[in-house]
Amino acid sequence: MADSSNPFDNLTSYELYRSLYENSPDLYRTINLDGIIINCNKSYADTLGYKRSEIIGKHIFEHTDEESFSDIRTSFERWKTGLPVQNFEIWLKKKNGDKFLALLSANNLYDKNGDLIGSNTAIRDITEISLMKKDLSVLKQDRLDVMGELSIRIAHDIKNPLGVIKNYIELIKFEKDPVLDKYAKMFKAIHRATVRIDHQINEVLEFVTPHPLKIQENSLKQIIETTLDELIVQKDVEIILPENDVVINCDKQKIGIAFGNLLLNAMQAMGKTGKLSVDFTESDFEVEITITDTGPGIPHTLTTKIFDPLFTTRQIGTGLGLPITKTIIEQHLGKIDFESKVGEGTVFRFTLPKSP
Repeated sequence: MADSSNPFDNLTSYELYRSLYENSPDLYRTINLDGIIINCNKSYADTLGYKRSEIIGKHIFEHTDEESFSDIRTSFERWKTGLPVQNFEIWLKKKNGDKFLALLSANNLYDKNGDLIGSNTAIRDITEISLMKKDLSVLKQDRLDVMGELSIRIAHDIKNPLGVIKNYIELIKFEKDPVLDKYAKMFKAIHRATVRIDHQINEVLEFVTPHPLKIQENSLKQIIETTLDELIVQKDVEIILPENDVVINCDKQKIGIAFGNLLLNAMQAMGKTGKLSVDFTESDFEVEITITDTGPGIPHTLTTKIFDPLFTTRQIGTGLGLPITKTIIEQHLGKIDFESKVGEGTVFRFTLPKSP
């Protein structure tokens, strides 16, 4: 009859722990409450290029690169207050002066009375992963640069003939020839199509080639009114503008683009009917602008994506409107956020300093 005894039954918890500690490919060190290393495994000693006897009794700062002094101090103080330290990026320094990027996690050690006496720190060398991420980031940026240049060329190539079409449609509107009257609906459709294309091209150009701010004193109410004049508003959409006005220093054109994107999104979300309100709340140094709609709201699954470039739920959208808006507001040293409830509507709220 086969022996059913478990060979691991003869091993104590300490022996199991010791085997894991000593033979792990990860770097392990044990420290006391003062940050003094009282033990380490072979991987730690070999990777840093020391003998174990040279490590025991040293402070953790002696194995930390100067670049991470502040970070290791923060993680150490965080651990001493009882907060977890997990996957903390740190630069460590070898005996020969070379440094490497590591991921650090600390587990508390307690004595028999339950008092904290130190920690076991697990460290993983992530230099290769970091280099791969850097290479991918550079490659991604190179591709974005190429796509940006291509987008600019295509956009300018389209804008020229588009401008010709828009100009001729405008001229036709002033013609008094009765023969043209029967084509009036067609001309309006062409005009709307050219305006939409022009808007999308401008969004692409603004995203790939953002221009420096031209700061001047401007009326926010005037910017909104001018922006609304350029938008197509459904007759059953009620728009409530603020009674007060706020004058701030800003780039009039860019803030107009930001307002236009938010107002257009709200009106498209509501469709043919609804209520759209804009409010200003000012303090001594900044103004908060609130844009509220009674649309269907944004599903919770999409709320983390709406500021992502190229993300859109509309077939005719570029997915650049909200990212551009966010960039413009941040260029003005402002902040933007939103709240949304499905079936109730959405509120976009952003602040702008009066003098960025």
